[in-house]
Amino acid sequence: MERTISSWLVPLLLAVGCVALVGNIFHARKVNKSLMVDIEQAQADLQVASDNSQDCTKKMAANAADVTAKDQQVATLTANVATLTEEKTKIQEQVTHLTAQLEEANAAKTALQAEKDKLAADLKAAQAKKEEEKKPAKAA
Repeated sequence: MERTISSWLVPLLLAVGCVALVGNIFHARKVNKSLMVDIEQAQADLQVASDNSQDCTKKMAANAADVTAKDQQVATLTANVATLTEEKTKIQEQVTHLTAQLEEANAAKTALQAEKDKLAADLKAAQAKKEEEKKPAKAA
């Protein structure tokens, strides 16, 4: 009976081992498929990230160019403001100088007008005096 059991036990153990190996093969295939799906997903994610990185790099380069252009525009405008401020200061100085000259001219005009009025009054007085002197001479 021992022989029957041992002759029967070895094929049974071999059959159980084969079933275990077949189960292990199917499990390994299932795990391999899952890993392949994970690898494909990771590659797709990597491709998306790479595309996003390239897009961001292009946008950053475009924005850097815009910033450079705007910096140059700001520098130009700042130079223009400085130039215009300088011109405004010069014009303001000219206006101040011309205003002073105008005030002097107005003061001189006023003085000359007063002198003219005085001379006109003196002339009228002299003419009136002369006519008065002629009238008594005619009467005499």
